Amino acid sequence: MQFKLPSHLQQELLAYDPKLKALVKEEKPKKTTKKAKYPLGNIPHLIPETVVRSALQQDAIDHINNEPAPGRFHSFTKVVDVATPQARTVTFAIIYHFEQCWYAAWLPQRGENYLYGYAYAFKNTATAAKVVPHHIWNSKEHCTEHHSGRGVQTFTYSATVTKQDIINGNDGRNWRAMGIASYYQKAREINHAIVAFETELMATIPSWSDSRSIFDRIKCTNVLDALDLPTYFTKHVEDKNSFKLTVDSLINLLIKSDGNDIYPYMHLRLASIKDIITTPWIKKQLQWELDRSTEEWNNPGNQLRKSIKYGYNAFQHICNSIYFINQIWPDCPVDHYRTYYEELRHVNLGNLRHNDEMINWLHEHMPVTSFFNILRKFHVSETDSRVSSLSDHDYPIKSFWELNDTFSMIMRILENGKTLEPPKRWRMPDFHDYVQAEAWKIQNKNESLHQDLFPAPVKVSIDGSEWTFIQPIDTHQLAQWGQAVRNCVGSASQYAENIKKRKHFIVLCMIDGNPTFTIQLDVSMGVMNVKQIACVGKRRLDADQEMQYTSAFQQALQSRESELSSKS
Repeated sequence: MQFKLPSHLQQELLAYDPKLKALVKEEKPKKTTKKAKYPLGNIPHLIPETVVRSALQQDAIDHINNEPAPGRFHSFTKVVDVATPQARTVTFAIIYHFEQCWYAAWLPQRGENYLYGYAYAFKNTATAAKVVPHHIWNSKEHCTEHHSGRGVQTFTYSATVTKQDIINGNDGRNWRAMGIASYYQKAREINHAIVAFETELMATIPSWSDSRSIFDRIKCTNVLDALDLPTYFTKHVEDKNSFKLTVDSLINLLIKSDGNDIYPYMHLRLASIKDIITTPWIKKQLQWELDRSTEEWNNPGNQLRKSIKYGYNAFQHICNSIYFINQIWPDCPVDHYRTYYEELRHVNLGNLRHNDEMINWLHEHMPVTSFFNILRKFHVSETDSRVSSLSDHDYPIKSFWELNDTFSMIMRILENGKTLEPPKRWRMPDFHDYVQAEAWKIQNKNESLHQDLFPAPVKVSIDGSEWTFIQPIDTHQLAQWGQAVRNCVGSASQYAENIKKRKHFIVLCMIDGNPTFTIQLDVSMGVMNVKQIACVGKRRLDADQEMQYTSAFQQALQSRESELSSKS
């Protein structure tokens, strides 16, 4: 049985009839919501009309309002140098919308006395309050207030920035919104437009390409600021702009620093070597370095701030080198500093580890001439002339790691209350190896080693030379041997450990009383195998040496065999 419901009753009971309900829904005409023409706001024009005409700004605002977030920007460009091969398109103004805020920036017209202008605008809404940067949102009292037809408040701010504004501290990138970066998809294209504007701005002002801020060169009004010297030095200068960079003026400036300064030892350093660096020849060389800084400061074509620092850095480096040597040898003849000036200039003595105990030890045992000879040999042998782009110098500065390691080990020996006799020769690497062997003894206790092969030295004669084969008595003797033949057999703990575990033999060989060969051997199935053999300094044996060694070692084994036979 079925009943056809009247139309009004059908509507009344529509909720009970899902199929009819869906059909009615399809038949109902859809309500269309008119899209707002300016969802981001039709803001007042932010760029002066003398720079960009109002009609062009309105076109840009209309365009931005109809774009998704990544495309909400517009660059105002023009072609320059049209009739030359250098013709190019430049960006002289930009406007964009990012995170509920409008931004604009522009370059001045010819004859206008400012570096750039910038502006921003934002609506006074709850959404904007959450997103707009705080420094902008809280600047309402400095903004101009506008009201749209719907009663929505809009705040705008506009300013021009002069050279003096930059010097006074307004050196931020006011044209760049917070959060704009090339690695964000939302901001990538906007960032490209901003970078194009920055490039043109940099072309209109003096700048240094190696500074983080494009305004550093404008902010620096004198050579002391360009050198970036600490304020606790420069605070003593009455007129920075008239300061002349000379040896005397720097000494007087740095010596004025008192013990309350953050970096007090610099004035003590200069004061202690004043008599040395003011001698005519050395003072002339140091002044030449400082003149390089002054010339680069006055060079309008210089694009690198670090170029201004090169000369001063060299002055400081050389003074530090002289100070280091003067600490140890205060009686060093001044002529030595002149004779070895290139070594002072090129070798980094400032990073050499030292303490009072080591200074006293060097002063007592090491002639200053021997130290300078070590520096010269290192300087001559170290021929690498490359200069890292990160270097504070424009010429090679060589780090003497071997000497630094030696000084560290001397300090370790003395700190442990041990005495250290001076080496027989003050030569690298002999000096290093000698100290290394002594330092090794402190870190490693002396332990006896097996002497199963040669309990006593075995001597044989080959081609008129006396060959002596021995096994080290203990770990310290092994260390002394390693130092004598300049290899790691004495400092590498695994050699001694494996001797104690009878995994191998270490046999030492002298020819006519001179340490010559180090031999590592093991035994397998009644056969003794040479695992490795090295001459002094880890050199390999040549064919003649190998033949002589084979003959000598066979005789030594035979001599040991005869000794054992006589006891059985």
